[in-house]
Amino acid sequence: MLSKSKAVVKGAYSGLSTEVWLLSLVMLINRSGTMVIFFLSVYLTQVLHFTLQQTGVMLACFGAGSFTGAFLGGRLTDKIGYHPVMLWSLFIGGVLFLMIPLIKTYLLLCIFFFILSSFSEAFRPANMAAISFHSKPENYTRSVSLNRLAINLGFSVGPAIGGLLASLSYHYIFIANGIACMTASLIIFISLKNKMKRKTAEMPKPLIKSPYRDKNYLLFLVVAYLYALCFFQFFLTMPLYYKTMQLNETQIGYLMALNGIMVAAIEMIMIYKIEGKTSVFNFIALGAALLLVAYLSIPFISGFAGFALLVAIISFSEMFAMPFMNTFMNNQSDDSSRGQYAALFSMSWSSAQTTLPIIATQTIALLGYQALWIGMAFASLLTMLFIKMIGKRMESQSR
Repeated sequence: MLSKSKAVVKGAYSGLSTEVWLLSLVMLINRSGTMVIFFLSVYLTQVLHFTLQQTGVMLACFGAGSFTGAFLGGRLTDKIGYHPVMLWSLFIGGVLFLMIPLIKTYLLLCIFFFILSSFSEAFRPANMAAISFHSKPENYTRSVSLNRLAINLGFSVGPAIGGLLASLSYHYIFIANGIACMTASLIIFISLKNKMKRKTAEMPKPLIKSPYRDKNYLLFLVVAYLYALCFFQFFLTMPLYYKTMQLNETQIGYLMALNGIMVAAIEMIMIYKIEGKTSVFNFIALGAALLLVAYLSIPFISGFAGFALLVAIISFSEMFAMPFMNTFMNNQSDDSSRGQYAALFSMSWSSAQTTLPIIATQTIALLGYQALWIGMAFASLLTMLFIKMIGKRMESQSR
């Protein structure tokens, strides 16, 4: 039994390129510093004393910058390559994170969050293209999962550290995030530059495939937006609810860390065992179904242990849905347009980041948390229905 378990673990992690491992190391360092995201709403309301509505607008500016950065990052990736986009996105983003504690006024913070997020989010489509470039079709989903393992290891470390730093001063969170981003950019500069140049020069010039004419992919972006809307709520505005339920910053950090630990420990092996057992559409639908269960459960949950169970449900939702969303994106694209496909995918998530803070905070302020849970449960149900519809549509087209 023990030898069989070792074989499964070895199979899950074997066959991935050195570049994929390096990209995952960069992601680990970068995401270890993204503790800012989890505590930003609390920082704005309790430290700078902005209203809930003002906080929603500022978080929406952060999301709008993500949308812009994803679009530009995808375009630039297809034109100049993913290496310079990743390098400068991380470095400039790191510098900007260091500047956050210097800005106190509402308008300046709105503008600054937009600019900061624009640079930071340009990294995402470039990173997706890099993973695809250094993966084989048979191990792409596992390469994505390794990258996500790094993300979630970073998320498990970051929030826990962030909770401790926030108890001392929120300014330390921004400093740690900035240093992490610049460290990640340094690794890209040292470790990946020459390899990428040499590999890129060997690639033939392909025919261009446009995601804007891919109707199935455009429908899929609606699904990605709805799923992201429901998923991000647990990380953008849920900390506000945790505070009303008498959890402190350290406990909130541990809850966020639990998500990262679970995904890092389970996803790679789970993907290795289940990939190919059914269609990507069924896995994504299962992920959406788990979000539905989570939202329907919130009114009956209290205490740290109860919310830890909620985070476990959300984590399995993420593990089923997100890797196969990336797989679908990669399967629909080709080498000439992968940056644009990845950009639109990132933009769907950024659209959710932009609209969610306003939707969530306004709903909470006007109707209360229970109304928000009902709305998110309905959006989760729509996600399930739409992804199944796309699956049936593509199956009928392939006959």
